[in-house]
Amino acid sequence: MTIGAIGKNPLGVVAAALSEDARLAVAAARAGGFDGLQFDAVTWAFDLTTLSQTGRREFSQFLRQQNQRLVGLRTSAGPRGPAAGADLDRLLSRCDSVLETAAGLQAPLVCLDVGNLPDKDTTQVDAALSELGRRADRYSVVVALRSELASLAALQRAMKSAACPWFGLDLDPVAALHDDWSIAEIFARMGNLIRHVRGRDALLGADRRTHSTPIGDGSVDWPQLPRLLNEAGFSGWISIDPMDLTDRRAGAAAGLRHLKAP
Repeated sequence: MTIGAIGKNPLGVVAAALSEDARLAVAAARAGGFDGLQFDAVTWAFDLTTLSQTGRREFSQFLRQQNQRLVGLRTSAGPRGPAAGADLDRLLSRCDSVLETAAGLQAPLVCLDVGNLPDKDTTQVDAALSELGRRADRYSVVVALRSELASLAALQRAMKSAACPWFGLDLDPVAALHDDWSIAEIFARMGNLIRHVRGRDALLGADRRTHSTPIGDGSVDWPQLPRLLNEAGFSGWISIDPMDLTDRRAGAAAGLRHLKAP
């Protein structure tokens, strides 16, 4: 199985970028030269959390038959996240189902967009993440956290408060573009916590807004990232995520070519 030229990191792709049909997505990933796929736990087309034990075995067997690996599952806490006003019982129940499914599929991790993380009055956030950490421990599943609505400083504070060894960072280079921390500072503060990298790119505007582009066409310093990831000891998955692009398949293919280029 090919390992990306970006370094030791295997290169995956978000399955929904190739097809809403899981089987077609797996076949397309193999034909496209990817090493594996990252699946949304729940989409309008299918819900992995409802698979029976037999269904899970068949799903895993099909991946192996297609010479593909399961990067992991991804899900979202919604824009409000665990902040005040959120239905924490419903949120934790949904996350529990995803974690249980990931464990059943022997997925190496779950990537969770935690949504908004307030700078003040964090009692509810801390309690929710602490409970999520206990459930991650119960299932022995790594949870890689990210947020496009909160700073990395807020995310780091929440992770420190939860003190869960199963928590790590889902590094999003596009979110890093408009964060207060520089990329060097991100790696200095959280490099050892990186568990997954979201492979995408964007142009950064003067107002710190971003416009999505294929990898290599935006403002992310992808040539620098392999060195930083290597120095941080990261050898996990980089999953190309072209979901914000108009032509997702073309964006996925372009990203793979760029990351594998010598």
